[in-house]
Amino acid sequence: MNRFAQTTLWYTLAGLVGPIVALALTPLYTRTIGVAGYGTVDVLLTLWQGVFTVTLWGMATVLAGLYSRSQSEDQRQRVVLSVGVAVVLLALLCGGGVYGFSSWIAKLTYRAEASAALPYFVAALPFAVIYTTLLQVFRLRNDIRRTVVSMLALVLVTAATRIGLVVVAGLGVLGMIQAAALTNVLMALFTVTIGWQIIGTRIDAAVIKTFYRSGLPLLPVSLAGWALLYADRWLLVPHVSPIALGQYALAVLLASLLAFVIEPLKNAWQPVALQLRRCDEDAFLALSYRLYQSLALLFVGGLVLSTPALLWVIGADDALAAAPYVLPLASMPILGGVQLMLGIRAIRDGRTTVFGWSAVSAAVVNIVLNLVFIPQYGVNAAAWATAAAVLSATIVLGMRERATARALRIGGGLWLVALWGLCLEWWVVYGAAWTNGVALLLLVIGTIVRAWPALIQWRQLSSGIEPQADHTGMPSEVVVQREPSVWE
Repeated sequence: MNRFAQTTLWYTLAGLVGPIVALALTPLYTRTIGVAGYGTVDVLLTLWQGVFTVTLWGMATVLAGLYSRSQSEDQRQRVVLSVGVAVVLLALLCGGGVYGFSSWIAKLTYRAEASAALPYFVAALPFAVIYTTLLQVFRLRNDIRRTVVSMLALVLVTAATRIGLVVVAGLGVLGMIQAAALTNVLMALFTVTIGWQIIGTRIDAAVIKTFYRSGLPLLPVSLAGWALLYADRWLLVPHVSPIALGQYALAVLLASLLAFVIEPLKNAWQPVALQLRRCDEDAFLALSYRLYQSLALLFVGGLVLSTPALLWVIGADDALAAAPYVLPLASMPILGGVQLMLGIRAIRDGRTTVFGWSAVSAAVVNIVLNLVFIPQYGVNAAAWATAAAVLSATIVLGMRERATARALRIGGGLWLVALWGLCLEWWVVYGAAWTNGVALLLLVIGTIVRAWPALIQWRQLSSGIEPQADHTGMPSEVVVQREPSVWE
């Protein structure tokens, strides 16, 4: 257990550095290009993320399977090179498509900067997939040193290029895109330099065929995830002002901070939960859910109550209108933890298609609600449509995993969650700033009272569970998270 706890700690600390630095530097960008310019950058990067999703072709999941089945170091090296070649070929193909339709795509964005930005997207795409592939290999090898160094290097290079091109050189929105492209190139060269020993010299055509064949069924799920996360930007563009789009982008940024306290909890809990056959499974799940619910309320409350102050620091008065959007957007990382608990038995038993159904349902709900309500309600509609979509995905997963939902006692405490959510939204819109500290103190006390007894019981149940490692040094049952992107 200590080994996995140490690995989780290192990855958590390295993963937190990026968001902290990004949040600290965001005021420099927004004060330089304005809230409206920040919204334009956000729209352009959603386009990049869509192309990047197609290019990766479910790489993280497929590579994990190919790599773990390799019987020798030579075979693993061939897998790394072959998968790298496969994704680079996809990058060239997708990049060529973007370049060929660049004038049409630029018109869809309603942004004058799009025409100049698209060539940088195309040029950076092969480098982006090289970096992402090698970072995934470092993780599969449980190579903490290379993984952490790569993640920290990404933070430093991203900060340096953005400050240099945007703040110092004053290149504006286009400078943000150029900085992101340059970051891709530099990070690809860096990871190849520190990881060249694990890259083979021979291409295995069978591996490439397997990669394409295995990744194709994962593509709809990946695209559904993109639609849930980013499609609302494209539907907002014709109906709201650039500054409103920038406010929405800032609200998304703040809500995403929750992921960096939720993901470490998920990463630490999952290896333990995958060995549930060794203890009272239902009791373990119920206690885990109660603990998570209490901590999630605390995290959401802390974020929402500090949102007005954070927004003013980031974008001055122009950004304050984004405050009411943070709470509904925060549902995505929070309910993501609930979905992991609901699906833990499916993960253990290899029934991961249940996550595909929930992802597709969320994307459909999100797009339909956006299409219907954005023309009248604008950004508010996009924020609450996201919350409704993630909730629908959780409901679909719960319906397909009824036994696990009953074990979790999923309905317990929901009245408290709903009441606290209403109070938070009222506080942000109408409450006085001086009362935020009092509200947060009450929330901390309530969390301790509710969670402490469950924590003691949970530790007693989980104390004897030790995840088993395979020959790669990783837990024998692993769920690969979504592919990272150097553009985020």
